[in-house]
Amino acid sequence: MPLENNFAFNPEFKPMLQVGQTAKLIRGGNEQNALNVEVIGIFPLPGHRHSFGVLSAASLNQDCTHIRCDDGEMAQLRYIIRGRFRVALQNPSGVDLYTTNGSVKGDMTQGWFMDPGMDDPNELVEYRRAMWAASELFVFEAERPRWDLYPYAPAAQIEAYVDLSGWGFALKKADREPPVKIWINGRPRGTDLGT
Repeated sequence: MPLENNFAFNPEFKPMLQVGQTAKLIRGGNEQNALNVEVIGIFPLPGHRHSFGVLSAASLNQDCTHIRCDDGEMAQLRYIIRGRFRVALQNPSGVDLYTTNGSVKGDMTQGWFMDPGMDDPNELVEYRRAMWAASELFVFEAERPRWDLYPYAPAAQIEAYVDLSGWGFALKKADREPPVKIWINGRPRGTDLGT
C-alpha cells in the first residue's frame, strides 16, 4: 500500500499511516530498539489546551500527561504555542541538533526550539506553516516527550499553554518488515561516510 503524500512534517496535517499500513517504531533513540506495527484503526484526537502554569523563569522537564496513549496506541500530534515563550521538547533520549562552543564544560549540544510565531498574524504565512509542520511529534503508549519552556520576558509573569491536536492509531504487531520508520523519540543519526 503506497504512502502517497502521507509523511511526517507534511504541510497538510493528516494521518501519516492508513489502515493496513505498517511502520517500524524506533524507541529510545536507538534503531535496535524498534517495534514493527500494523495500523488497525485511525481516530481523531480531541483538541487539548495544556496549561504549564505561569512562567517567570525557565521551567524545565515539564510533563503533559494528557498525551499519554493506551497500550497498543500511537498518536501523531502537532501543537501551537499560546503565549510569549519558546519550547524545546526533551524526548527520553534527548533530541540534540547542533553543537555550540565556548562552554566551561566544552562543546555542548543544544535542542531545537519552537517559537510562538505560528499564531502571530504579523508573521509571514510561510513561517507559520513551517512552524506548524515542524511541531509534529509522535507518542507511543506512555512514551511522551518532556517540555522545556523559556519565557521571552523573564521578569514578567507569562501564562504558558499549548494547543495540541492530532490523530490516534490503533496498532498490532506486524508480521512483515515495514517500509516506513517513525522515530518516537530521539532522532536519526548519520553514519561515518569516510569522506
